[in-house]
Amino acid sequence: MDLLLISNLDRKAEREVRKMRRLYEKGGLINKYRSRRIENKLQLRYCLKMPCSAIIGKNFQIRHPQGIRIGRTAEIGDNCKVYPFFCAVAALKGDEERVVNHIRRHPKIGNDCILGSKATVIGPITIGDDVTIGACAIVTKDVPSHSVVKGLNQIRPKRLEEIPEKYHATLGQYNEKI
Repeated sequence: MDLLLISNLDRKAEREVRKMRRLYEKGGLINKYRSRRIENKLQLRYCLKMPCSAIIGKNFQIRHPQGIRIGRTAEIGDNCKVYPFFCAVAALKGDEERVVNHIRRHPKIGNDCILGSKATVIGPITIGDDVTIGACAIVTKDVPSHSVVKGLNQIRPKRLEEIPEKYHATLGQYNEKI
């Protein structure tokens, strides 16, 4: 019974996030107002702080929506899974020059990433495709594609059998390094 309730919460939160993004992308004053109301409702109900202006890809999955924080200028790719208490935040709080000039302050996360529970990604860094960030990891520098991150910036490449089939065509240089 509890598992069913939790999975329904996950789906409900995902639906609300999709609805918020659709309204925000439509534009117009009324739609932006409605998307902000949904954003506030998500924050109150699930402690899910995800602004409308964050760029979220298709098939974004939230596993247990408690305590997730994503910054305003963050970009998350397609088919990403986010677990509870994940943070994608800016390094400098209140840096007005960057806000005025529209410089990205938050991380850019690639496609097919798994973002672990209580993991934190800090600053305007880039995380490649098919990256797994482990639980309680802290990432402060760029991560190449097809990697696993654990601890404080401990990055290791994935083994060839761990990489999905759809990426095998782009692995010419990767195979030579192994």
